[in-house]
Amino acid sequence: MNPKVKEFKQFIQKHPQLLQEVRNGKIGLQEAFEQYVLLGEDDPSWKKYTNKTSDKKEKDNEQLLKKLWKHVEQLDVDQIETHINGLSGAIDHVVTLIGQFKDYRNNQTSSSQHPFQHHTRD
Repeated sequence: MNPKVKEFKQFIQKHPQLLQEVRNGKIGLQEAFEQYVLLGEDDPSWKKYTNKTSDKKEKDNEQLLKKLWKHVEQLDVDQIETHINGLSGAIDHVVTLIGQFKDYRNNQTSSSQHPFQHHTRD
């Protein structure tokens, strides 16, 4: 396959509006290819064929990241560390309680394993 054709295939994927116009019959594929070869990929006339919704999404993502970064910068690291230490202590208490519950359950099970065992009198 001709290298220019390969390049054009990639180019047309980056310009979905152009592809849509080809599919709708507004412009022929051959005509689009010839313009691509004559004008080149960087010609300003191709901008009208780029995906505008993708540009909007990109801008929205940039704004979201800026807001997120602003919030991250405002975080008080000492306060976060205090909260983490508090959570760690609470988790330690829960683990201790679970261990005690397991011990209690094991003791209950072992003492009641033989409920019908007869005790002999001396």
